Parts: sequence; C-alpha cells; structure tokens
Amino acid sequence: MAIVITMAETLVALAQPWPMKFVVDNALGGRPLPGFLQPLSTLSVNALAGVAAGVLVVLIAAGALLGYLSTYLSGAASERIGADLRSAVHERLLLLPVRFHDEHRSGELVSRLVSDVDRVQDALVVSLMTTLPGILTFVGVIALMFTIDPVLSVVALAILPILGTVVVARRNAIRRAQRRAREEEGRLAALATDVVRNVRAVQAFNHEPAAQATFERQNLTAARASIFALDLEARFSPLADIVLAMGSAAVLWFGVTRVTSGRITLGVLLVFLAYLASLYAPIRSFARLARTMAKASASRERIVHVLSDSELPPEDADPVTAERPASGLCLRDVNFAYCSDTPVLRNVSLEIPAGESVCLVGPSGVGKSTLLALLLRFYDPASGSIELDGVDFRRFSLSSLRRQFALVPQDAWIIDGTIAENIAFARADATMADVERAAAVALVDEFVHRLPKSYNTIVGESGSLLSGGQRRRIALARAVVRDAPVLLLDEPTSGLDPTSEDAVIEAIRNAARGKTLLVASHRLSVAAITDRVVVFRDGQVLEDGTPAALLDRNGEFARLWSLQHRDHLRDDAASDSLSSTPTRR
Repeated sequence: MAIVITMAETLVALAQPWPMKFVVDNALGGRPLPGFLQPLSTLSVNALAGVAAGVLVVLIAAGALLGYLSTYLSGAASERIGADLRSAVHERLLLLPVRFHDEHRSGELVSRLVSDVDRVQDALVVSLMTTLPGILTFVGVIALMFTIDPVLSVVALAILPILGTVVVARRNAIRRAQRRAREEEGRLAALATDVVRNVRAVQAFNHEPAAQATFERQNLTAARASIFALDLEARFSPLADIVLAMGSAAVLWFGVTRVTSGRITLGVLLVFLAYLASLYAPIRSFARLARTMAKASASRERIVHVLSDSELPPEDADPVTAERPASGLCLRDVNFAYCSDTPVLRNVSLEIPAGESVCLVGPSGVGKSTLLALLLRFYDPASGSIELDGVDFRRFSLSSLRRQFALVPQDAWIIDGTIAENIAFARADATMADVERAAAVALVDEFVHRLPKSYNTIVGESGSLLSGGQRRRIALARAVVRDAPVLLLDEPTSGLDPTSEDAVIEAIRNAARGKTLLVASHRLSVAAITDRVVVFRDGQVLEDGTPAALLDRNGEFARLWSLQHRDHLRDDAASDSLSSTPTRR
C-alpha cells in the first residue's frame, strides 16, 4: 500500500510546476491556452492566476496527505520488519550452542540484538522512504525534461558520472569506518555489562577507579571511531552539493541563452529549473542513502554473523525420540577438549544403570562439570560416544534428549522474578500446586513462608536477595518440578556453611528418590549419600566403587576423605576454642 501511495505522491509532485508555467506564459504572457483549457480563455488575467493558485494549493495538499500516508505506512512496515528481525536474532541466540556463547561476550551479543538491529531498521526506513519515490521521481523528471528540451536535459545529466564516482568511493570508505565503530561500540557494551553485572565485586575490592578508567579508555576509543566515520560522512555532503551546484549553474546559464535566442519561453525555463531541482533532490537523497546504507552495512554484517552461524548442534536427519531410561547411560572411550591442545576428558568409560546415584569426585578442573555438560549435549565428544539405553546421543532429537535431564548448576541460575517463577521456569505448564510440591521436596518451604510475600517474593537479579543455601534449594526445586528421570547436580554444596550444606544434602535425598542421580562434587559429604563414587584425576577415571569399598581400598578417595575430615575436626576444635575464650575488653 505504501508503494502504491508513493507512486501517486510522485505523480502529484511532478504536476506541481505546471501552474507556474500557466501563470507566466498564458496568464501574463498572453499565449493561447491548450485545447483542454479553452473553457478558461474568457477569464481575466487575475482570474487565471487565481485558478492556477487554487490548483497549486490542491496539488500541494494532495501531496501532503499522500506523503503522510506514505511515511506512516512505510515506517510501520519497517518497525514490524525490525521487530521480526530482532525476534529472529534473539531466537538464533537461544539456539546457538554453548560453545558460540563461550566465544562471544554477552554484552556484545546484546549490542547486536538491540543497536545493530536498530541501525538496519533505520536504513530500511530510509530506503523505503527514499529509493522508490526517488527512482519514480528521477525517471519521471528525466522523461519530462527530455520532452521539454533535450539539449538542456543533456547538460543537466552531464554531472551524474562525476557524482556517481564520488558516491561509490565515499561509500566504501564510510562502510569500513562504520564497521570499526560498531565493533568498538560492541566492546564498550560488553565491558559495561560485565561491570554492572559484577558491581558487588567492583565495590568490594575498591575497584571503582580502575573500572572507570578502563571504561573511559574504551569509551574514548569508541567515540574516536564514530567521530572518524562522522568526519568521512561530513566531508562527503559538501562535495556532492558542489558537483550538483555546478550542474545547476550550467543549466541556468545555458537556459538563459536559449530563452534570449527564442528557442524556449521563460515559463518553460522556469518549469525546467523546477524539474531540475526535483531531479537533483532524489540524487541528493540517493547520496544520503548511500551513507546510511554504509553505516547499516557494518551492523548488517554483525547480524548476519549470528543468523548464518553454522554452529547449531547437529541433529540426525531422522532423529529418534528419547524416552525415560530403561537400562541407563553409558560413556564409551569419551575424549573431549575445549581447546585442541588441552584435553579435559581422556578415554572415559562409565556405565550408569537407571536409578543409580553416582558422585563424581575430584579436585577442580578434572572434568566433572564437563561430563555433565556432555550429557546435556552442550558439547559433543571429540571421540567416543555417550549412549542412552544403547542408542548414541547424537541419534536423538535434542529437545527430547534434554527432557530426560534436570540440571542444578553450580551458580544456581536464578532469574530476576519471584520464587514461584524461578521454580516453574523448568516446565512451561507447571501449576502452583506443582511448584509447592517441588518446593516441599527441596525444602524450600522451610524458609519461603518466612519471606514477605511467600512464593511471590522477588528474589532480585541473580537471586541477590537470597542466601546461597536458599538459591541452591530453589534451583533443586526447579529440577524437581521438571520431573526428569535423570538429575544432574554440579557442586550443589560448594561455598555453603555446615547448616546450609546439611539442608541441601537432605533436599538432594528427597529429590533423588526414584531417579538416576549424577552429582559432581569435591565435597565428600555428598558422596556419602550416593550408591557409587567415581574418582577423576587429570580427566581420567582413577577409582570406581561404593563409598565403603573405596575407603577400604585406601586409595585416592580414602586420602581425600581423610583430608576433608581432618579439616572438619580442625575447624570444630578452633570453634570450640573460640567459644571457651573469655571476652576481652
């Protein structure tokens, strides 16, 4: 509809110079009216001028109305297209694998989602508002100009090759400058996001001056890149105007000579000059469009990088739907590395029968959390295979496979919302009754009713208004409400005090009933409640057996157990000593 209205607006604009010719040549100059205007020949000069003025007002009013409709409709279309593009980028970011997000800072990706899409949308608005009417005006004006005076038309168009050369050269330079400016702005957005997200650490370590200095350096770098691009744009406009002015001057001089020689009338020259202005207006618009498109080009490339990234987790051409495990999980000679020269898991083979609880033990960095990530297919093994009931994970559809697992990550993944919303996050159709049942299993109900609004209490960004133990229990309740047959826990008691740790372990006991449990932990208090312990060292399985059997073997698990219990005894003794020491004034 916008295109049709724009065509009508262009036709009205092309008709606007003719009332001027009617006044100059026919009303004032006394030339006879054309045949279709003969009924007006009996009017006086003033009356003819009034008719011309009235027609001019009608044409301008019609052009204004059509211009409003064209602007609104094309703008509304571009807004909807921009919203669709933003939605497509957001959806793609959700689908791209964890490895992609590992390699890109979240603030920089948000910059692409918001500001880069805005720039592309702005370019779309300008192109919708400029390209079609500009082309229609350009073609229509040239046709009319050649009809009026072919010689003057050739003079008017002689500057176009020069202007075209200027536009192409400047567009490439502006595009390169804008690409660099957008990259620097993306780095600035990423830096600001990191600082705001970790503001507690910044304040705790008195890091404010250093953080501000780093921000100011990047802010200045981004500003300089934008100013350099702006300078290129600013230098382009006067150059284009000078070239167009040379063309206008040539037409004016040559046109006057043709009027004085009697080849054309003054009214024809005035109409021709009006059309010349109409011709150069879209040329100027095309020049501005070239600058705008050069700016949007850098943003377009950054968006395309997200939309066309081929890192989506590969799925089988004819995927199998994963069902609840009957026999269990199996890892066969699994090898994995985040970087090719630094292996994390090496030749790991494990069988985990359905319903068994297994604790993965070992110091930080031995591959425990990585193994859980492989089970969720955040990554795929470099070699070897992971199987569910004897079927390779890569045969299953990704969504059905992940429905078999519920993850409780180390950092708890608390969203900025209510406690109920955080628990229900794992299942779109979870009811309030489901939330409350899961909360009872995870012992969230022990503290939630003491909060101001119970389950409707806002927890703050990343759960900042909750304690560490409360965040862990909410994350465990989220896993329970998912009702998945396999429960994955990553360091569920890390950083907790003994009381909170005991509460979380009791919640784990409740949540794991009737499920397969894999828990990665270097705190052996968790291992004591599992059927089996697998000890990792340097990405390999060192020991495997029940907690009691491994203690009897007096190997690595027994050594870790001894160390941790000795530390606990030392802490208890220190606590007793402090409690028995008189208070000094």
